[in-house]
Amino acid sequence: MRPRPYVRCPGCDLVGPAERLEYELSETGDVDWASPVAWQCAECGYLDRITAEQVLADDAAHTCVACRTVTPCPAAAARVECPVCGLIGLGPATADPEIAGQLRAIEALHDMELRVRHALREGRIPPDPHPT
Repeated sequence: MRPRPYVRCPGCDLVGPAERLEYELSETGDVDWASPVAWQCAECGYLDRITAEQVLADDAAHTCVACRTVTPCPAAAARVECPVCGLIGLGPATADPEIAGQLRAIEALHDMELRVRHALREGRIPPDPHPT
């Protein structure tokens, strides 16, 4: 199984599995941090390059509601991906109602942004005739 590092997103400040994660493997099967690592936040869509210093320690655990697999994860994770069944569930940080609310708001905004982008690509939204 390929490593799935968790980082705090500079865009939304949430921690979760990446929407997009591209990296080379080292000889030991870990992330080769000498090469660029592309990372995209699944919650807000922020795209960045990450370094080993940004990776959070797995200091908590998450139990998948579907297959009951226990996955190590950062305590700050708002979302956790099960390595066995792939289900993405609420992470330990969402026990804090403020973080749970922030997660819902960020995901709703990102979903709206993706819908608008899709509509623009499909030509369903005319371009602004009076750009500023």
